Amino acid sequence: MRPRLEQEREYRREMIINATERLLKEKDFESITMEDIAGVSDFCKASIYQYFKNKEELILAVFARIMDAEYALIEEKCSSQTDPVQAIRNYICLEFEFFYQRPWSAKIILNFPFRDFHPENSSLPLKYAQKKKLIAAIIQRGQREGKFITADTQALTNMILTISKGFATYLSAVFTADIKSPEIEMFISMIIKGITKEAQ
Repeated sequence: MRPRLEQEREYRREMIINATERLLKEKDFESITMEDIAGVSDFCKASIYQYFKNKEELILAVFARIMDAEYALIEEKCSSQTDPVQAIRNYICLEFEFFYQRPWSAKIILNFPFRDFHPENSSLPLKYAQKKKLIAAIIQRGQREGKFITADTQALTNMILTISKGFATYLSAVFTADIKSPEIEMFISMIIKGITKEAQ
C-alpha cells in the first residue's frame, strides 16, 4: 500500500510542476501566484502547500526536472559520441536548445537567487555537479586523445559551461535566435577553436 501512496504523491507533485511550467510560458514568474497554479493544476491551493512551501520551491522543482532531462540528453548525445570535439559541439547545441524551447528560463536564471534559496529538498546543486562531471569526462577524453589543449580540466569545464549558458541566456533574452542561426554557429566554432589543438 505504501508504494502506491508514494506513486500517487509523486504523480500529484508532477502535475503541480507541469502546471507551473505551463504558466511560465504565459506569465512572468513574479506575477504567478499559488492561486494561478491551483487553477491550472486542478488542485486546491491548500493541497499544493502539502507538496511545496511556496512558489520558490516550485521553481526549483521545475529546474530540477529540466536538469534531469538535460542530463539524459548529454549522456545520449554527448557522452556516447566517439569524437570528443563533436561531443562538446553537441553539448553547446543542447544548451541553446534548452533556452530556445524555454524562453522564460533566461529571465528566471538572471533574477532568481538560486544560491540563496536551497531548501533541504533541493537537488539542484547535486544535479549541476553531475552535469559538470559529464562535461569534464568528455574534456579529459579529448585531452587523452590529443584533440583538446593541455590545460586544467576543471577550468576548461567551467569555461564551457559558463560561456555556453551565458551566451544562450543573452540570445534568448535579447532576441529569438534560430538554433541553426549563423550567430550560434559562429559562437560554437569559436569555443571549439579555442580548446582544440589543431587550432593552436
